[in-house]
Amino acid sequence: MKNKLKKVIAYVLSFMMLFTMSAMNISSVSAASTGSITLNVAQHDIGATTFSVYKLMDATSANDKIAYTVNSDFKEFFKQTDVANSEDDEVVYNYIKNHVKNDDFTTKLKTYVASKNISKVTLSQSNLKANNLEYGYYAIIPSIDTYKPMYTTLSNSNQTVYLKGLEPDVDKKADGENWTSAQIGETVRFTVDSMVPNMTGFDHYVYKFTDEMSSGLTVSEADLNMKITMGDTELTAGNDYTVTVKNQKIIVDFGDFIKYKEHANETLKFEYQATLNSNAVTDDKTTNTATIQYGHDVNSLSDPKTDKTIIKTHNLKITKVEKNTETPLAGAKFNLYKGTNTSGEPIHFVQGDNGTYTVTTDENGITELVTPSTGIINVKGLDDGDYRLVETEAPEGYNKLKSPKEINIKAESSDNGENVTVSGNDITVENSTESWLPETGGMGTVIFTVVGVVGVLAILSTYFKKGKKREEA
Repeated sequence: MKNKLKKVIAYVLSFMMLFTMSAMNISSVSAASTGSITLNVAQHDIGATTFSVYKLMDATSANDKIAYTVNSDFKEFFKQTDVANSEDDEVVYNYIKNHVKNDDFTTKLKTYVASKNISKVTLSQSNLKANNLEYGYYAIIPSIDTYKPMYTTLSNSNQTVYLKGLEPDVDKKADGENWTSAQIGETVRFTVDSMVPNMTGFDHYVYKFTDEMSSGLTVSEADLNMKITMGDTELTAGNDYTVTVKNQKIIVDFGDFIKYKEHANETLKFEYQATLNSNAVTDDKTTNTATIQYGHDVNSLSDPKTDKTIIKTHNLKITKVEKNTETPLAGAKFNLYKGTNTSGEPIHFVQGDNGTYTVTTDENGITELVTPSTGIINVKGLDDGDYRLVETEAPEGYNKLKSPKEINIKAESSDNGENVTVSGNDITVENSTESWLPETGGMGTVIFTVVGVVGVLAILSTYFKKGKKREEA
């Protein structure tokens, strides 16, 4: 009896365990048969654009295997296309696989859904996630042509789809501007904004970034100070990318870019720097051009996309003249300071011919500007902004300036530095000279003194002559 009871209890427990496991399995299958689709637009503002989500095919999934059947709402659509047998799910599956990337397929689909009242879920800027969707193959169609339709299979709890239609571009700045001015020896910081491309459907990907500097910029790996950020994450040099400088070209290598597939549409920002050198003086403008290319194969990359910045240096003409007569004065000596403070080190120069001086970073360069016979000094390689000119020695016979000459060089351009208008860089410095100051005794006193002395001498001479005559008598 006891043995029979034990057997019954064992049967009951086994049945309960089997029932529980089956229930759990049924529950898990049921829970796993729906999921959500999230549209990732990264930092982009899609405005009033909406996205309609349609299920083209139903799907069942088990053990990493999936089976598709045509959704009843789209059986008529496939009948209207050139599918050999629209009732055969496998034929329709192969048709979609071979045609979904063609514009003709998308055009026909958009026309079809516009003419039918088909169940859909709408995504917008305020709600980019569609929940409780049954497993299946979905089309996500935007309301405007700026973006391209997206297709995806939902076979898990959450599927992320990346906005398609936006292509990486390149936007370059120099010190935060489309063009800028700088002084020889100054460091210019460049930023280039691009975007991580949509790599859906690819197993490998290439993203190339280069920047070629003109001879007026000195660039080296040691002083490049490269920083690359993807979204809010800073990438690590040597691990996420490598950077090299060959001649004047900066080259960034990411390896297989497919590792950033889930970052599609996020901002990709490059930051680095170079130093303006004396070659910038002879260039009409110092340019530097950033270029990006991308694609699933190194031999089939996109057309190059470029953007450049322009850096300008400016000249300063100093004319030294005599006040009132405007006569050029040679031999006047000056120091030039950048900014409004004259207590620091004056700017160093290399001296050229005929009163020409070029800014240099060499500490052995001269700091003294001297006017030649023409009275004109030409300074090259300056930034725009404030300067102070201090006269250290005036020409002989002239008064030295008692306070610094204030200079403000202003550069403006309406075409991003292609043509620049400069003002405040042509100044005139006047020196004054005076006539002799009067003596404390004028010439009249001198005459009276001379006459008086002569008169006294005449009287004395007459006196002595008369005395001599008396003695002789």
